[in-house]
Amino acid sequence: MILLRKTMSKIYSFEFDYEHDYTLIGIHTPLEDYRLAYLLNKTLGIQFRRYKEDLDLIERSEKSSFSIFIFDDKKNMTTWTLISNKNIQTETPSASADSLFAKEQKSVFLIPEKRMVDFLIRIDGTFPDNFIKDIIDSIRKMNHIIALYTIDPLDLKSRDHLIFETKPGEIYL
Repeated sequence: MILLRKTMSKIYSFEFDYEHDYTLIGIHTPLEDYRLAYLLNKTLGIQFRRYKEDLDLIERSEKSSFSIFIFDDKKNMTTWTLISNKNIQTETPSASADSLFAKEQKSVFLIPEKRMVDFLIRIDGTFPDNFIKDIIDSIRKMNHIIALYTIDPLDLKSRDHLIFETKPGEIYL
């Protein structure tokens, strides 16, 4: 006689309530990152500076880099971050292709759910609605801004890509 012991496995589930203390704004524009940072500085009276290191994202053993500009607002004790959402990679599909057009471009997105967004502005802290509305209204008046809107981070599957640490001494002057 063989006795079989039935083992019970327990499944534990943890509820993780994701909290964010930042406002996220998506911008659709044909401008280059440095040009957009310059125009935002001029329009909003802030001082975005290029961060020395790009935000690197490695997925499926492919590395993509996204530019970062930072403004540390000491007066209001907050940090503004301008992040590119799109990285265009040029790759050669095959070594045997002897064509002028053999190179292909592939776009990789930091936030794939928002493919139409070229840049993201993350403003750390909580603010009254009229503060964010005034910022959006000011940016909307800039030339070459096609679309602009706030994004709820809780709606993003890839919101973890927006969690990164910067060091104040690593900003280009």
